[in-house]
Amino acid sequence: MKKPITFLALLFYSFFAQSQGVNDPLIGTQQVAILPFDYAQDGNHQTIEVLEAGFFTGEYSIKNFIEEISYGKASIDGIVYPYRTNQPPLFGTGYTSCYPVDEVIINQPDVDYSIIDGLILSVHANTGSCAAGTSTFGKLPFNTIDGFFEFRRSGFRTDFYFPNDFSEITSSTVAHELIHSFGISFHSNSYIKVDGEYTIQAYGNLFDIMGLRSQASHPCSLIKQQKGWLTDNEIENVSAAGTYRIYALEKTLPGQTQALVIDLPEELDIQPNDAILFNKLYLEYRGLTGFDYRWNRNVNLSDGTTYINDDPHGLLIVGADCQLNDDFCIPVLIDTHPEPIGGVGANYLPHEASDAPLKLGETYFVDNNEISIEVVNVVEGNYIDVSINFSALSITEVSGIDTLKIYPNPASSVINIDFKEAFSFTANLYDLRGRLISSNFNSKNIDVSGFTNGMYLLEISDLNSSRKIIEKIIISK
Repeated sequence: MKKPITFLALLFYSFFAQSQGVNDPLIGTQQVAILPFDYAQDGNHQTIEVLEAGFFTGEYSIKNFIEEISYGKASIDGIVYPYRTNQPPLFGTGYTSCYPVDEVIINQPDVDYSIIDGLILSVHANTGSCAAGTSTFGKLPFNTIDGFFEFRRSGFRTDFYFPNDFSEITSSTVAHELIHSFGISFHSNSYIKVDGEYTIQAYGNLFDIMGLRSQASHPCSLIKQQKGWLTDNEIENVSAAGTYRIYALEKTLPGQTQALVIDLPEELDIQPNDAILFNKLYLEYRGLTGFDYRWNRNVNLSDGTTYINDDPHGLLIVGADCQLNDDFCIPVLIDTHPEPIGGVGANYLPHEASDAPLKLGETYFVDNNEISIEVVNVVEGNYIDVSINFSALSITEVSGIDTLKIYPNPASSVINIDFKEAFSFTANLYDLRGRLISSNFNSKNIDVSGFTNGMYLLEISDLNSSRKIIEKIIISK
């Protein structure tokens, strides 16, 4: 049974439906007019040349980013106009205290409104409490001095960074808002676990420009499909058990599978007390190349230590919530490692999804669908192989792991593992940096006499059911 759509979701959809081009493909070069406004008059505005480099000519420009994520199917071009310095002042609250109103922007005599797909405002001002960016979700009608035309409108109050900001782009904010203007009316969120329950983390997909984008910047495969950048030639719908190869999402590979889609027989309700239901799963692999490259993927933990995220390659599983209609699916990244990252937890909650990818040899069970997804091969930067089974045992099947006892804790020399029902298992001990320091197979006693005092993580995995538990272990001598 479908959950009731929240008022907020209906409100969003009602508003978005007024914008032209929502969920429509976006192919070809989009002509944009960039209007800089200088209200501060303090000499600190970025030059026209810098704006041109940030948008069009720089190595990490918005233009290059759009061309890469669309596999060359979309681009932007246009003119950076001179700064407006003799315009009516900003006034009011909200939008009108941050950006010039439509009456101003549609009456600029040097702009040819008949040839543009989008109008971009770059505002240099000293008014506070303004968001770094804003955008329409597609084209809207404007009654300009040249007549009635439809175009997108975006605004920015942020500088470009050179050669790039943390996202490998001259401005991830500008890139984010421009993709909104292309008709993407939602953000890419994530499902992470907090106090034993999954919760939606806004902007939580760290691998998506429409989310927090600290681990990668390409939009997820669902967005690329909606915009027509991934076609039926690169997306494979899976309905039969087998092993499937997924190539890196960042690469231009016409005809090669870059995403798998599973239409779920039963709606997936991971957290029953919220409004999210998944109708489909999108499976993708990030090669972490191009604009998805990152030199630092480590996560600061809440206890002041650092989780070394040195193995980011794996399978991203993105749930698609299509409750409104099948053409309006919203993506949510599923954290396949819901335990606190590093055994402690991130000091900034969205970073809990930094370890979202399903790693080599790991299995994800899709509740209520008898589907299992296992990563069986990883060729870093190129492709991964995924085994999908449509008659898998549920993760709730009884396992010897349910009768497990681990003692003593704190331990000084030996950790004992005891259980009532025998089962095959591995027992891996990690330090708080995520480094494996001891690996054991079917061993009921783990020698820790040679380890220094401190906190460790003991991961015990049932090799038959893929169930696992993680316990914090203190070694004290």
